[in-house]
Formats: sequence, C-alpha cells, structure tokens
Amino acid sequence: MAKIIGEAIKNIPWQEKPEGYIEPEEVYELAKEILDEITERFEWGELSDEELVRRAQAGDITSVVSESFPHLKKGAIRDFESIIGHPLKGDSHWNETEHTWTYDNGAKLEFFSADNSDKVHGSQRKRLFVNEANHIEWEIFRQMAVRTSSIIFLDYNPASVCWIQEKIECKENCILIKSTYKDNPFLTAEQVREIEDNKDDEIWWKVYGQGLEGTLDGLIYEFEQIDRLPPKGVDKPESEKTDEEKYADSLVEIHGLDFGFTNDPTARVQILADPKRKHLYVRERCYQTHMQNKHIIEDLNADRVGKNVEIFADCAEPKSIKDIQDGGFRVIACDKDAPVKSDKLKFQLQWMQGWKIFVTKYSLNLIEELRNYTWAKDKDGNLLNQPIDKFNHLLDALRYCTWTRFGRNAGYGQYSISFSRQRYGHN
Repeated sequence: MAKIIGEAIKNIPWQEKPEGYIEPEEVYELAKEILDEITERFEWGELSDEELVRRAQAGDITSVVSESFPHLKKGAIRDFESIIGHPLKGDSHWNETEHTWTYDNGAKLEFFSADNSDKVHGSQRKRLFVNEANHIEWEIFRQMAVRTSSIIFLDYNPASVCWIQEKIECKENCILIKSTYKDNPFLTAEQVREIEDNKDDEIWWKVYGQGLEGTLDGLIYEFEQIDRLPPKGVDKPESEKTDEEKYADSLVEIHGLDFGFTNDPTARVQILADPKRKHLYVRERCYQTHMQNKHIIEDLNADRVGKNVEIFADCAEPKSIKDIQDGGFRVIACDKDAPVKSDKLKFQLQWMQGWKIFVTKYSLNLIEELRNYTWAKDKDGNLLNQPIDKFNHLLDALRYCTWTRFGRNAGYGQYSISFSRQRYGHN
C-alpha cells in the first residue's frame, strides 16, 4: 500500500522521475485499487454508486478531530476550505456554532477538538479522522474509537513511539500508509529546499524527511497546554474576586520580544510569571515577518499592552528598542550574560529548565517550537552543549525576558558555595 501511494503521487516537476515512476493518468486506477482494498478489509464489499449514496444518508456523521480547535483551524478546516473553493463562513451548509458541514443528502461532517469532553464522550459516528494523532492521549482516542461504527483514519509524524505503534499498527485490520514530503505535490520548490536543508540533523531528517520512526531526543523544554492565561480580576472589588483571579493578580506580567524581518519573524510572548513556584504561563502574541518598528508599536497598542509592562527585547537591536520606547512602551534591552562566561547560552537554557512552562493552546507557533527545539548533535549522534539554531524565535523571546527579569540577579548554588569556601578559608 505504501509503495503504491508513494509511486502514484511522485509527479513533482522539479524532481527527477524516480525508479518505478507512474504517469498521472494511471493514478486514478491505482487510487481505485487502494479504495477497493480498504473496503474489502473492512467488509464493505463491492458497493454500487447507488448503495454508497444510500449509506451516506441523514445521520451519517464523519468526525474530524485534532488536539485543539486552533490546530483544526490551521490545518483540517483550512484544507476543507481549499477543497470546496471558498471560506466556510456564510455558506448555508456550514454551522458556525456547531462547526459542522451538512451535505445536501443530510450527511454531516463535524470538526471538534480532543479536549472537548462532551464531543469525545458524545454521540456515535460512522467515520473518524484524527489529525496529528500522536498528540492525543490513548484514552481519549479509545473513547472516540468505540463510538465509531465504520472506519478510522489516523495521521501522524513518527517523532516518537506512542500508542499508535503499540496498540494500532499491530492490528490485522490496520493498513499503514507511509509518505514523505516527496509525496506532496502541493509543496513549492522553495519549501522542498527548506526541508532538504535539514539533512544534517539526522533524527529530524529521519522523521520529517524520510517518514521513518525516530525520536527527537534532546528536547530542551517540557511544557503543558492550557486553555487560557489565568484571568485577572482587575475590575472587581477584592471581596468579589475568585481564588483564580486573586492568584492571577499576584503574577508578574512581562513580555519578551525577538526582532526579525525578512526570513525570521518578529516574535513576542506574553508571560504571567510566578517566581516563587517557578511557573510561567505563556501566550504567543506576535509571529510575523516584514514588521517595521512602527508595526510593532501598532501591534502592542492593538493588544492593549500596558505602558508600564516590562518588555524585554533582544539587546542586539538598540535602535529598534529606542524606536519602541519613543512609541510609549517600557522596552528594556535583555541581558545575555551569565556566570559561566564560556557558555552563557547553555547556562541560561539549563536555568530555564527549572521553570514549569504552561502554554495556551492558541499559541500554535510556540507549541511547534517547543516540540522541535533540541540540543545539537555531532556527526556520531552525540548531544552537544549547544542548541540547534532553529525553532527558537518565540523561545528566544521567552528566555530573554525570563532570564533578564528573574535570573541575572539570582543566587547560583555552585557560585555561592565557592564564595563561602573562600570566605571561611576552605580549600
């Protein structure tokens, strides 16, 4: 199956035709062969067009699910709009409240997130498609699977071993289809070159370039997803505030800003920090290329960032910092120094690992960076003391402000001990 699909869709103009290349006119017949095999495996038999239509009647539901609704909007829903050729909003088939599309024959396509317990534990469906299934917990999938009467589709990147390999791929009624970027006819030549520039990163290339199972070991940060930042009760009397609002009011709000322009985005994060518990509640606020300083000021105003809120920015851009200060914001050049002069970045990263990071599920670019930011490796696959120089725009912004605000003046165990030994005459 994997071989058939792979060969069928390799008609990409900028690539040499591979061995076993199949002309486009043959793709339809191969696709029909694949569908026939699938229907037989699931005991649908040979169905006429009339029978297929009859089965797709009112109440016939297909569910499309991802880890969060923002991921759905960025992925599956956007793809569906491309298929129908126009935005969903305003189309009579689309229910904006329920996020459902109803066909003329009554069949329904519904989109919901795996964190929606009502949907997960809700009604039956005929078909289930799970996008990036490796980011969904096994029990959540199982609850959806037992409520699916016909067929389930899962897509995922094999970045690590999870329940899919352990519980699904081993089943006799499972069909595994493997593909790579070469099997995607919609990628531009520039996108292909960008992917292939990562060949030196052995594990990354194995997973995302070759579609093979691998482990993105050496991840620098761990994190948890949350629905939203803790809500502040700023407009309420103290006696009317909830415990959550009182806690949020006690948190320190800071922003981190990393400048970019052409290729690298300007990246900004909002942080509510609890320095006592070493908790960081983080929301991605800006991730955009070609932003001039005036645009950054406009963005800060649009987000209603308080004029007294500390914004820690990359100290390598003093002119940009001055421009934004002139725009009325409290921008502070970050401190990139650390007690270990020979390896400042590593020290800061290890210090950051002492914080627990909570990220809002709408922070899609930040989540992607957290899932891919690793320690670099040598040619033998050994981890080095330096991180990779990618997947780090928002993470640099996060580090700038957290380190500068809470780290640079902190006491460091080994250095404090060394000082004490000198003071009291120890060797």
